[in-house]
Amino acid sequence: MTSLVTGGTGFIGKNLIDRLLARDEKVVVLVRQQSVEQLKSLIKERWKDKAANIQPLLGDICEPMAGVGSREIERLREEVTRIYHLAALYDMNMSEEMALNINVNGTTNVINLCKQIGCTLHHVSSIAVTGGSYAGVFTEAMFEEGQRLDHPYYQTKFASESLVREALEGRYKIYRPGIVVGDSKTGEIDKLDGPYYMFPLLALVRKALPKWFPMVGLQQGFMSVVPVDYVATAIDEISHASEPTPDTFHLVGNSSMTIFEVLNSFMKASGGPSFVGYLSPNISKALIRLTKTMMNRGPYAATAKATFYEKTGIPASTTDILEWETRFDSANTQSVLGPMGVHCPELPDYAGNVWRYWEQSDDLRGRLVRRKVARARKWTSSLVGKRVLITGASSGIGKSLAKKVAAQGGIALLVARSADKLEQLQNSIRAVGGEASIYPCDLTDEADVKQLLAKLAQEPAVDILVNNAGRSIRRSLTYSYDRIHDYERTMQLNYFGALRITLGLLPRMREERNGHVIHVSSIGVPVHSPRFSAYLASKAAFDEFSRTAAGEVLQDNVHFSIIYMPLVRTEMIAPTASYKHSPALSADSAADMILRAMRKRPARVISFFAAFMQTFHALMPKLALRGLSMGYRYTSSSKHLKA
Repeated sequence: MTSLVTGGTGFIGKNLIDRLLARDEKVVVLVRQQSVEQLKSLIKERWKDKAANIQPLLGDICEPMAGVGSREIERLREEVTRIYHLAALYDMNMSEEMALNINVNGTTNVINLCKQIGCTLHHVSSIAVTGGSYAGVFTEAMFEEGQRLDHPYYQTKFASESLVREALEGRYKIYRPGIVVGDSKTGEIDKLDGPYYMFPLLALVRKALPKWFPMVGLQQGFMSVVPVDYVATAIDEISHASEPTPDTFHLVGNSSMTIFEVLNSFMKASGGPSFVGYLSPNISKALIRLTKTMMNRGPYAATAKATFYEKTGIPASTTDILEWETRFDSANTQSVLGPMGVHCPELPDYAGNVWRYWEQSDDLRGRLVRRKVARARKWTSSLVGKRVLITGASSGIGKSLAKKVAAQGGIALLVARSADKLEQLQNSIRAVGGEASIYPCDLTDEADVKQLLAKLAQEPAVDILVNNAGRSIRRSLTYSYDRIHDYERTMQLNYFGALRITLGLLPRMREERNGHVIHVSSIGVPVHSPRFSAYLASKAAFDEFSRTAAGEVLQDNVHFSIIYMPLVRTEMIAPTASYKHSPALSADSAADMILRAMRKRPARVISFFAAFMQTFHALMPKLALRGLSMGYRYTSSSKHLKA
């Protein structure tokens, strides 16, 4: 006995051929020229023990007679007793023209080939012929029930099934699978749709929320999920049944499960939190309608759909399933398969196998993202092997930090204007077994920074950038009216200098999906300390850049941390006499704060006093202002600072 299979290299096709070969049947596989190598590979690797029973047949369902010549048709007429037509286009982003050509014209050509050969056609349709809009139970005897068909896939699957019914006058069997997922035993799959579109989101939920976190789902949209091994077995057994059988079969799982109940099965299988309850059907329906209205109407609908697909890999049209109201009767299928002991497994029993196969396959996970994205490097709090670029590394906090980073196994990349001081620091680090490289650079010079970035681009990526270099000016407004250059100089280094190097390194960090930018700000920013209008304005500018940029790059596993550094006893504060007796951190203590931020990647590091003052300013701004004014009046100014 010989069968001809279209779509034999596809997901269901491969599994069906497994079963036909297990019966020791001969299988003719209709294959396009571009898929010949794929078929040869399958024969060599998957069907090597039955290779003699497989015969490739060059053809194309989009051509008349499926591209099969008259001489081949004569030979097939003598051998082939049935055709399994599985070749079809399933893509929720498909165009109407493409869907029509493959699903409808392709079926017409296969029907004509079937007539010429004089055999039975086993046509694999889909539950999509209901359009999901039929409210109630759809039986296997139903077909034209006035249902809406809002998508090219639904329209062409309906049209192709209609052609089979009209043209072959009973010499056919029609199979309507539900949404096909991986093998119930192994989870194996090579096509992703249906619930798989949601798997990356479920993985994010599992990562973000503890397992005990209670979630509430929607009670709307029925989804009939079915494993591929059941579909292939059902087609095989029904097509070989010795007794007369009906002509249409629903190959479905539990069709009374809503989409959120289906997702709950996979959420539990993933080890993440699960839904503890569901909103009422009316509330669920209202929320879904509101969401769809926002995505389908208005001036920004097209942009919203495109962005939704780009960021999630989920075609916007798949949200239609949230409104599917159809459930499926499978009495015909059970009447044939029940006595054989063949039943569709329950989703909760095999969801774990499906999830594990997807999660363990880098290739499958990557297919659900439209743009190619590198896998995020696993983050660790250890500094061993990490490349840490420190600006302002020749003295003070930067110098101390460089030594500590190298002592903990990091690679210190030292940036400052003074090449001599950097060399001395590099030598001292290497003398104790550490690793450091130097990059003399004036961050206020755009050309200098470009040269630095060009050099870094030829080396391994920077893991952590510490924007530590800075200039401080303590001078009241009274002595600053004619000193606009004070503001320009502080902005050139504290803001534009940090900005130049950060913008230069961010693209690669995002591409590598690994990066951490630490901004050494000042406690004066939340406190609003008088006499520091030039310095704090420049620090606050980069604070706001960091907060804004952080929201854009977090999805690429790049983090920003702002450290509101208290007063540190370094060369920078030496010109201010009033600071000689003020409490201040040592450079080593300040470096330790930055090291802790490297390990934990907090959004901000702020002392209790600074946080209190920030809250004070927010709740009682006038009183806080009076306090600052009083402090200003009773402290000395900096009139005689050098220009």
